[in-house]
Amino acid sequence: MIYEKEKRYIIPFDDVPSPRAKMPEISVDERKGNFTEVETGFPEEMAVQEARRCLSCRRCLGCALCLAECKPEAIDFNIPDQQLELEFDEVIITKGQENAFYPLNPRLGYRKYPDVITDLQFERMLSPTGPLNGLVVSPLDGEIPGRIAIVQGYTRDDDETHLLSSLILGVNQSGIALYKTTDLEVVLISPLCKSFQEQFFSHAEKIPRLQIIEGLPELVEKDSDIREPLLLHYSENGEQKQQTFDLIVILTKSKFSPEQESLGKSLLVQWDQIISMV
Repeated sequence: MIYEKEKRYIIPFDDVPSPRAKMPEISVDERKGNFTEVETGFPEEMAVQEARRCLSCRRCLGCALCLAECKPEAIDFNIPDQQLELEFDEVIITKGQENAFYPLNPRLGYRKYPDVITDLQFERMLSPTGPLNGLVVSPLDGEIPGRIAIVQGYTRDDDETHLLSSLILGVNQSGIALYKTTDLEVVLISPLCKSFQEQFFSHAEKIPRLQIIEGLPELVEKDSDIREPLLLHYSENGEQKQQTFDLIVILTKSKFSPEQESLGKSLLVQWDQIISMV
């Protein structure tokens, strides 16, 4: 153990991915008869690598940098370690930064065209606290789109619960985007479940500049010029149709990652019921 002030210790690691870089120094002969700095500092490549190595730690090193930087003084190193047993009525397992979802039709162009995004990415774009402050723009060129398609990416006909929730999400996102963007047109293309038609369709179709099409998206393509609009092929009442859009948003069905499933099984007895709610 290496002693630190205030009785804090640096914990030795036996699994450090790379050893600490040695600071370059000038030779003994170069130091004679002058005041030249002995340590020359890391070259850029070594400095970057050393910074990455520092950020790879898994436990507190006791450096106290967090204490020095925390202005509210919320960190107290003097609190002794203790084990707590807490009881809760409910446990919520969040997805964190890993937004996993069921596979999408690769023909829809997700990850092939930068202007084809998921509903999760679109939600982040629309958020006033997001990276774009709620501004609706195309990830391709940063331009404000004139036409947006919101299409169903998970199209199992027997999944009534998912269809209903994703359609409501699509309508809500459409309304927010239309409110924020002048002269924008939004087309929502998806199979329409019975519950949505009975409870929400009459209200959704009254939203100005929103068109709802009961159809199935099939293919997204683009000419060789990447700046050209996206061409969406879809079927409607058995007919093949196509329209061009500046941005396409795919409605996804989220799922838990294997790590989240493992955690859920360790905490919840009725895990199968939780999965069915996703």
